[in-house]
Amino acid sequence: MKKKTKIISILLVVLLVVLVVVANIWRRQSLVREVRVDIDYCGGDTLVTDKEVADLVKKEIPTLTSQMLREVDLRAVEKAAAKSPFLRQCEAGTTIGGSVVVFAKQRRPIVRVCSQNQEYYLDDEGFRVPVSHTGSCDVIVASGHIPYNGQGLKDVWTLALFFDQHQDVAPLFDQIYRENSGDLYVTPKLGNHVVEVGSVENLEEKFHNLMALYTRGLPQAGWETYKKVSVKYRGQVVCTKRNNN
Repeated sequence: MKKKTKIISILLVVLLVVLVVVANIWRRQSLVREVRVDIDYCGGDTLVTDKEVADLVKKEIPTLTSQMLREVDLRAVEKAAAKSPFLRQCEAGTTIGGSVVVFAKQRRPIVRVCSQNQEYYLDDEGFRVPVSHTGSCDVIVASGHIPYNGQGLKDVWTLALFFDQHQDVAPLFDQIYRENSGDLYVTPKLGNHVVEVGSVENLEEKFHNLMALYTRGLPQAGWETYKKVSVKYRGQVVCTKRNNN
């Protein structure tokens, strides 16, 4: 009985190997039936759809859907998909059913820049992402004198990244503004004042001091008492009243 069971097990293994080999040969000699894209949006808003990326790949490689699976250059497929500015990572493969599949991750914008008649996002890696006609992201907006490249843009991104990494603070603000001097301001959602941040140095300390004011000072003084709160200078929180006193 044991010998019979062992023979059956060996035959099943051999059959499985044969099926795998036959399936692989059939797959490699099959034509590409479709290009399929699977995008991981990482919990964010949709800026580009699966179909848009699939259409991009087919546009970049017009002969793809007439090729045999064994002829497909997967690296070329990945490069084609990566031409989408909304994607940060692309990997391609094939299936037994004759599909070329692209697995991708969408970039994660953290700030929307509106300056110099241009509008775009910056993601959490500092990569510039165009505004999408497919959807938009609910992120903080930055405006004012923001250069397209250089330190000024980097400072805006640094402040936006700080908010992205400090979700206890981020929901309190809805706009970043950069003066021509380089000083940064943020506009809170509560109250009728602006916060002068200055440079991006010591952001942890600056917003720690600001939150102390928000939790202990302004509830007593009144949220409409001041027109400006400055944390620009280290170790100081300077409030300017509306009557300029």
